[in-house]
Amino acid sequence: MNQLSESVPSQTSQAKPRSGNIKKRLVRLAVGLVLFLLVVWLGVGTYAALTLSVADGPFDPANNPARYGMTYEDVRFPARDGDAEIAAWYIPAAENDRAIVLVHGRNASRTDAFLERFPELAAALNKAGFSLLMIDLRGHGESSAGRFSFGINERYDVLGAVDWLLQERGFEPGKIGVLGVSLGAAASVGATAEEQAIGALVTDSGFAEFSPILKANWVDESGLPMIFMYSTLLMNRVMFGYHLPDAKPVEEIGSIAPRRLLLIHCQTDEEIPVSHMAQMEMAAPTSESWLIPICDHAEGYVVVKEAYDQRVSEFFDSNLN
Repeated sequence: MNQLSESVPSQTSQAKPRSGNIKKRLVRLAVGLVLFLLVVWLGVGTYAALTLSVADGPFDPANNPARYGMTYEDVRFPARDGDAEIAAWYIPAAENDRAIVLVHGRNASRTDAFLERFPELAAALNKAGFSLLMIDLRGHGESSAGRFSFGINERYDVLGAVDWLLQERGFEPGKIGVLGVSLGAAASVGATAEEQAIGALVTDSGFAEFSPILKANWVDESGLPMIFMYSTLLMNRVMFGYHLPDAKPVEEIGSIAPRRLLLIHCQTDEEIPVSHMAQMEMAAPTSESWLIPICDHAEGYVVVKEAYDQRVSEFFDSNLN
């Protein structure tokens, strides 16, 4: 009897270590799984940040100003931040005392914007008496490499264009206008807010803030679930030094006044809904606005070309004095 009673505690004492070992293994397994998922999350975010931020700005050298009867000069100059070299066409006018910088949108160029009709707009404005500087944003066309920042860094490309007009061609402050499309609109708002030498601004198909656009288009653009959007934003900030949700032209546009501003948007734009223009109007109550009834994103020009040429040239004619 004594031998049997002594054996029971021995079995119990052996069971406790086994139970403890199982718990430790489960904890290690859980920690390993979490670390694995974190590595995958960050790895996919890194890959997405590297690939989705690269521009595809097609450039057709044949679609140049000479095709539309304009004399032009190929020029290059540094962006104001020094991080890019900007390629451009300078198109002088006979009077040559007022200039307009034309800024294309994402995945476009000075030859490709407005369904390859950007030089046509330049021709109309040149005929109306304005000199033109048509630029390729960093990473697009013939400019040096760069990544999308949706206006955060591209503004320095526009500011570099303004610097070149002021310093190399002698234009006076207030005699320089800017027209920006989509991404170019965001860059142009930022540049105009920072630089008083810009006398007037036209935006076409601009967004008020980038975050809602990113969220609405993430899955279609990236092919990835929403969870990877957050790791992509994180790695983009770590690797490239800017935070895409900080792209908020609506927070800068109010500082442009009393200089004049014209907002253009397509009423049926599905990429950047017309509600973004409404936000910009509220932030800049002295602005003019023009809503084009039926057109896709950044394609209003091809629908109402003659009216567009007239409206934009008259706006700059009245406000670059």
